[in-house]
Amino acid sequence: MRSHRTASAIRVQMNRLGWHFAFVGTFAMVGGAIRGFNLPLVLAGLITGTLLMHWRIGRRQIESLTIRRRLPEEAFVDQPFTVRFLVTNHNRFLASWLIRIDDAINAPVSNGSSIRPPTRLRRLRNVFQSQALESVTAACGLGKVGPRRTVATSYDVVATQRGRYTVGPSVISSGMPLGLMTLRRTDPAIASMVVYPRLYPLRRDWRRRLQSRSGGMSTTARRSGASEGDFFGLRSWQAGDSQRWIHWRTTARIDELAVRQFEQQRKLDLCILVDAYRPPHDSEDADEALELAISAAASLATRIAATPSNRIAIAIAAASPEIAVSGGPRDHVTQMLTLLADLIPVQNPSLLGAIDVLIRGVGKPQDLVVVSPRTIPPEGEEMFSLVGNRCSVRWLSAADGSIDLLLQRTGTAAVRNKSNKSLPVSPFAPRK
Repeated sequence: MRSHRTASAIRVQMNRLGWHFAFVGTFAMVGGAIRGFNLPLVLAGLITGTLLMHWRIGRRQIESLTIRRRLPEEAFVDQPFTVRFLVTNHNRFLASWLIRIDDAINAPVSNGSSIRPPTRLRRLRNVFQSQALESVTAACGLGKVGPRRTVATSYDVVATQRGRYTVGPSVISSGMPLGLMTLRRTDPAIASMVVYPRLYPLRRDWRRRLQSRSGGMSTTARRSGASEGDFFGLRSWQAGDSQRWIHWRTTARIDELAVRQFEQQRKLDLCILVDAYRPPHDSEDADEALELAISAAASLATRIAATPSNRIAIAIAAASPEIAVSGGPRDHVTQMLTLLADLIPVQNPSLLGAIDVLIRGVGKPQDLVVVSPRTIPPEGEEMFSLVGNRCSVRWLSAADGSIDLLLQRTGTAAVRNKSNKSLPVSPFAPRK
């Protein structure tokens, strides 16, 4: 995440009540001056003084406020994430009331629009249903920020597409103390964040399916020895047990040989190749197939990397092949997810080039899983003949449904967008 700031000024906007108030004051001033009546002039002076007092207090209130945005460490498609603000009032005596913060969220241009407004917005319903937005404004608010106090507020967002988002600038506003005008100040801090691909739950037998010999995949796992496993318990001696496993204290206590029992683990050494293919003619089905393949790679990599003993590598077959390797640390998993989030599809991905980068990066792979939005192309057959004698290969396609051998999909997730319960504000983020 990165951010930058520039200077900003305070803007004043009169609302309907303020204009009515000013009209009455102007009418009283003109009428009193023409007729020579003092009472209308006094009324005009009171109204003018009220407007000036409102402007001065409101300006002082906005000037004394600073906001700091806190973005989440990670965010995934179709999963709500929270954007938090810390609002600080630097005034020594005056509290700030009814503060509203509007925050702009810009979708990644390369991946298309990504945030959709609710259909309950009646006036713009037809426009919103015909085209998605590239930018929306989320909002949150605070009732009161005391003198020299810091108060937190937040709003929740659900992104519907992966990629890099820019958040900001923010506009802080208030209509206090009388609601005759609204004063706004723009906080130009702009931050960027990465929304990772959607994660699908894997099937209960995903490991067995992955290790199955059918479909070109064979022996994708290595069983760890007993010395590498976790201690499980004690049991009686059996023929064939090693003497190193004897637990002598228990043996002396029960006067019978007892041995230690270990839980055997299975280490996965897997390479995932993502085929970033996009057909010449764009279609919604092709985009959905590509996103499904990317989500499958992200789901599988996240699940396997959760076990520190596993080793996984992801290679991207795109215009420029890239690779990310994980051996357990969370930073490596983040690197893989970021690589998938930034993936840009091409019409002619280089599968052989990605294989070459993969072999140079991790050496001879134990097993290779190709996730693709299409069935096996001619270049894929050439890839099979190239690496088939080095490792076992399986092609999982979103086109023929073979990718669902690992994923447990229950249907399309609903698009949601909500905001802080205390807000009365953004039409793009309705309260839940």
